[in-house]
Amino acid sequence: MAVTEVIFPYGSNQVRLAIPDRNYLGLLDAKPVEGVSDPNKTVKEAILNPIDSPQLVDIAQPGQSVAIVVDDHTRGLPCHILINPLLEQLRTAGIKENDVTIIFGTGTHRATTPEEQESLLCDVACQSHKVAVHSCDADDLVRVGTTSYGTEVEINRIFHEADLHLLTGDIGYHYYAGFGGGRKSVLPAISGRATINKNHGMLTHGLASTGNLEGNPIHLDMTEAAKLARTDFIVNFVRNTKKEIIAAYAGDLEQAFLKGAQFADSMGRVPIKEKADIVITSCGFPKDINLYQGTKAMVHALGAVKDGGVLIALLECREGIGNQVFEDWAHKYPSFDALSHQIQTNFVMGGHKIFYMAQGAERVHQYLISRLDPKMLEKHYYVTPFKTVEEALKAAFRQIGHDSTVWAMPHGTDVLPST
Repeated sequence: MAVTEVIFPYGSNQVRLAIPDRNYLGLLDAKPVEGVSDPNKTVKEAILNPIDSPQLVDIAQPGQSVAIVVDDHTRGLPCHILINPLLEQLRTAGIKENDVTIIFGTGTHRATTPEEQESLLCDVACQSHKVAVHSCDADDLVRVGTTSYGTEVEINRIFHEADLHLLTGDIGYHYYAGFGGGRKSVLPAISGRATINKNHGMLTHGLASTGNLEGNPIHLDMTEAAKLARTDFIVNFVRNTKKEIIAAYAGDLEQAFLKGAQFADSMGRVPIKEKADIVITSCGFPKDINLYQGTKAMVHALGAVKDGGVLIALLECREGIGNQVFEDWAHKYPSFDALSHQIQTNFVMGGHKIFYMAQGAERVHQYLISRLDPKMLEKHYYVTPFKTVEEALKAAFRQIGHDSTVWAMPHGTDVLPST
């Protein structure tokens, strides 16, 4: 029997799977764009040619204090590639090193460890500049206003009290904000828990979906929050599935982000003529560091699965579930209807993850290969656990037929199937 071997990232390793050619529809993946040869140069050129914004050296003034938000450990972002050109421009503008604070925007995630900070920023940035880690539960958050959506915006005090406010990050698909990057470095990254809960509580809105910004209330609310926080300049980049930088955008909060989102969408949106009976997806470390993060790949892959089909996900989840509310709601609300009611009446950040898993199970069968406890998964998380992807695929064929069609989607968080 002729087969095609597909490689799926799983944690820091790879899993190879032979898929029979008679079943295999093909690979759903982002466009194969090579990374730039000199990422630092690409980022610097973006900063020197800002979109709808004055030059950073013209915005910054000697004696000002500066706050720079960077992504946390769950993104695996080489923050130093963004930070170093920024720091160079700030020095040119007369900003002193001890007037710059780098803030890890953790949102509701756990705090980054010192080792993770050094890995993401590199030793030089950690040693020569002040570094802070945001806590959404800090007692000194500052309220900066209320959005038109009724979200009371509370943000990190260090960021608020700085004279100059800079955001960094990468732009990629997000399953209810449309895209990551830009304004997300304020909300949720450096916002209070109540602010995040209010914003994310709109995720059941029909326009709050992957790859969509138009009319998306979560995106629009985030943008208003970032404006209330007085964002002065952003630097974002787009990466390929190898995590290499392929483009950088800098300048205005909205326009630089929109340019980057348009490019990211042109790379990751994959038209498909038909959905498959079976879709196999993964995302690799750090995006499968826990189930909380890994569910994003599952949500994207659902768009390529027929009703009644099977979604197979390989998510290592080396750090477990990853969120206490996610875990609590999985045990407390045992049905999709109960979860849907709770999401709409008493949203708490983290509960949305089990809602998405339950929502997926309403339409397809969900199989999971992970390090997590199989009994717990089967009882509370709307998935059937398997030890290997080979076993899962065999079970899928038994369940819906040996002539079933298969899509492979090894970079699930980076790809958006479009029918």
